[in-house]
Amino acid sequence: MLTTGQYAAEKQPRPRKKRKKKNKAGTMMNTLSYLVFILGVSLLLAGFFIYVANDVFAFVKEEHVVVLDLPDNASHSEVATMLKDEGVIQCKWAFKLYAALSTDSDTFKSGKFEVSSDMDYGQIINTLNRVATYTEMVDVTIPEGYTIQQIAELLEESRVCGADDLIETANTYPFKHEFLQDVPMEENRLEGFLFPDTYQFYVNDSTVRVLNTMLNNFNNKYTDEMRELTANSGLTMREILAVASMVEREAKLPEERATIAGVIYNRLNNPSEFPHLDIDATVQYALGEHKEQLTQEDLQIDSPYNTYVVEGLPAGPICNPGLPSILAALQPEDHNYYFYVANPEDGSHLFARTYAQHQENVAAMQALAG
Repeated sequence: MLTTGQYAAEKQPRPRKKRKKKNKAGTMMNTLSYLVFILGVSLLLAGFFIYVANDVFAFVKEEHVVVLDLPDNASHSEVATMLKDEGVIQCKWAFKLYAALSTDSDTFKSGKFEVSSDMDYGQIINTLNRVATYTEMVDVTIPEGYTIQQIAELLEESRVCGADDLIETANTYPFKHEFLQDVPMEENRLEGFLFPDTYQFYVNDSTVRVLNTMLNNFNNKYTDEMRELTANSGLTMREILAVASMVEREAKLPEERATIAGVIYNRLNNPSEFPHLDIDATVQYALGEHKEQLTQEDLQIDSPYNTYVVEGLPAGPICNPGLPSILAALQPEDHNYYFYVANPEDGSHLFARTYAQHQENVAAMQALAG
């Protein structure tokens, strides 16, 4: 039997073990560290994939042109090393993988090939798989006022590249030049930007290289002063080139370029009275052929380039103007002329302020033509 004291001692509660309080601050720090780690790894992986993708697809890469002299049966690995050493690509392993997946052969043809760092892997490989090599060069003079179609045909005749290939590249290739960034990817998008000049090209050259050469020349010729004049004009560079291209095709005498440019601007600045520019050269461009005499049906052709139909400027330049015509578009003559008609004998023009005066001039020129 338990005594009273023993019973009391037995009933006395046992001391409870103190629970350790969780360190909430430590837990939060651990979670935060984990999240920072995950975020850091994610950013590193994202940066890596962006780096590789930019190398593969050449989204944002500075142009760096080199000529590779490939030995016979150069392997994918050898070519990747050469491209890396020349600064054309950065990821040798990615290029080797791309080449293995996109080509049937383990080697490339021998010869000299021109490639650029702003070409994507597919374009580089297509260039290296060309049958012809870059050895023979030809001089090609692009006349002022040629359209891109005429340029393409001239280059084909000169054995530089195929006309259709050049047109396709011009319409679809994402050239990196700043002045093209706001030009939509559409037909004739490079019209006006292919600077007329004498060039040296390879026989069977790359269409990308050919067009880049002319675009780079345009970029160099279009000076900072000209860019400032463009900005002050309220027009875009492409709109200035549209005016310059009409001046190029309309003016036969150099001294009349600025006068004709002045007529164009006078009509543009008075749209309520002169909604249409009525420039014959735009109709010729819309027709795709040159006609000595335009018919009334021709003047009504449905085209965004036909200034007898569309209001204001045509959809874009109608040719590739030379420097004098571009300067005339940037610095037009200040006058009150709104009309002009060509003299059939020497190509000069008679200018008029009113429609009545213009009609008199037209009658005089028709009589002169007999």
